[in-house]
Amino acid sequence: MAVEPTPLSASNPRIASLRRLSGRRKARLEAGRFVLEGPVPISELLAAGAELVELYVDLEQWAQVDDRSPLRSVVRDADAAGVPVWGLTTSVFSSVSDTNAPQGALALAVRSVVPISAVIELDGPVLVLADISDPGNAGTLVRAAEAAGCVGVVFAGSSTDPFGPKAVRAAAGSIVRLPVAEVTDISETIEELRHAGRTVVATVVSGGVAPDLTDLSAPIALVIGSEAHGLSAEVVACCDISVTIPMQSTVESMNAAVAGAVVLFEAARQRRNA
Repeated sequence: MAVEPTPLSASNPRIASLRRLSGRRKARLEAGRFVLEGPVPISELLAAGAELVELYVDLEQWAQVDDRSPLRSVVRDADAAGVPVWGLTTSVFSSVSDTNAPQGALALAVRSVVPISAVIELDGPVLVLADISDPGNAGTLVRAAEAAGCVGVVFAGSSTDPFGPKAVRAAAGSIVRLPVAEVTDISETIEELRHAGRTVVATVVSGGVAPDLTDLSAPIALVIGSEAHGLSAEVVACCDISVTIPMQSTVESMNAAVAGAVVLFEAARQRRNA
C-alpha cells in the first residue's frame, strides 16, 4: 500500500515548534533537535544513520509528483524506518521552511554532538573551526573534512551552529557521519590536541609556509579562522606551525571553505604518499 502523509492543521503545536527550531540556535540546543530540508539531503542523512524524528511534506507538491520522484522516495524510506510522516499545506510549509524555493520535504532529526575528548581520542587528522560564522562555509568545511579523511570536526569559540539549516544543507550526510564537537575555549582545545600528539597547524593569510612545503603527513589538527578576521595572534601562537596558500599578488585572500579544503587535501595527498 502506498504511503500517504497524515495532514496537520496550521494550528498544530508541531508547526510553532518547527519555526522555533528552524530559526533559533537556542531552541535547537534545548530540544536536542535540528531541521533539514529537501528530499535528497534528507535521504542522504537517513542513509548516513541520522535519527529522524518526523518528516513533513508539502501536500500540493506531493500530489504533483510520481512514484519515482525524490519526494515519494524519501517518504517511503522514512516510513520504512518508522518515522511519522505529516502533510502540510503549501502556505504552512513555506512558513516553516528556511529556503526561498522549498522542495517539499522537511525533517526533524536528533542533534548529535560528541565531547571534545571523543574527537581527541580518535586516530587521524582533525579540523578545528575557530569563530567561523558563515553556516555555508562551516557546512562545506565539514563535508571537505570527511572527503579528505578527517576523523572529526571541532566547532570552537563563536562558530556558527553546526546544525543550523544552512550548515546542514552544505554538509549533507557528513554532519552525521563525522563526529562533531563544540567547545568555547579555542586555545585550551589546541593544547589538548597538541597533548594528544597532533601537530596543530594554523592557516594564516601571510607569513606562513606553503602547505606543499610543510610536513602534513603526521597526525594534524588544522585550525581555520573566521572569514573576516582570520585567526587571532593568541591562537596562532598556540599552534605548532602556520601555513599560507601561495596566491597571485592581486588576490588578497580566499574563502575560508576553499582555503581549508586546499590544505586538507594537500595533507591527504601527503598521507597517501608517506
